Amino acid sequence: MTLQNLIIIYFVTLTLAALNVALLILKKYKLINTVGIAIAVLSGASIIITRIVSGHLPVYEKFVTLQNVVFYISVLGVIFNRTPNVRSKNINSVWYFVFILLLYILTQKYAINSNYYMYNKYYVIIFFQFRITAIAMFLFAMANYASVLFTDTDIEYSKTIMHRARNFILLGAIFYLLGEFSGSYWCFLWWGDPWHWSKGFFLASAMFLLSMISSHIPAKYINTTRKKAIYSLLPSLVIFVIYLVSH
Repeated sequence: MTLQNLIIIYFVTLTLAALNVALLILKKYKLINTVGIAIAVLSGASIIITRIVSGHLPVYEKFVTLQNVVFYISVLGVIFNRTPNVRSKNINSVWYFVFILLLYILTQKYAINSNYYMYNKYYVIIFFQFRITAIAMFLFAMANYASVLFTDTDIEYSKTIMHRARNFILLGAIFYLLGEFSGSYWCFLWWGDPWHWSKGFFLASAMFLLSMISSHIPAKYINTTRKKAIYSLLPSLVIFVIYLVSH
């Protein structure tokens, strides 16, 4: 297994994501889940190959970490496409996000972080992996909010999707906090007890506070479902932008 294998898998995954977007546009919904499973398998394989090639799980190189994110949200997309009380065509908005995420990787260097003895410490693994997982949860929530914005305004559908999106925002915040706790333990072992207020700490605090916004919007600002979806989606979008800029 080599970096070349990872690059090939990436381009095949990108092609399949483009196919799913095309199927969505053409309203050919029957094949979407099958293609989605293939995307999940390939992006999952990229995580395994990254471990084999580099000696550690994805850390912070976007070429591998964003494929890690794709794995999580594609699995969620496949699972929730089977939800019986919600029309599957509206859950499929997640594949637009997958495609855009994979397109973004085209702008990045095709590289893996070299091995480092600390990358195999459990608190370092938790720090990086939980942060990646949190970003995936936020993106999946964004896909659900986008479904409410860009589809019909069926009340029951909107309630189901908004509730799910809020749950994944909260789940993302939990993963993020657990990752930061593990990271703070890493800092304690590495640098000692003093508090170091740096760009990293500032961005971490900003991301957590933004994740809480959608759960604490005053009722007077969300008198319609569409408004609530917009106000809830924007903080997640800012979180994702911060993640891309700071890593």
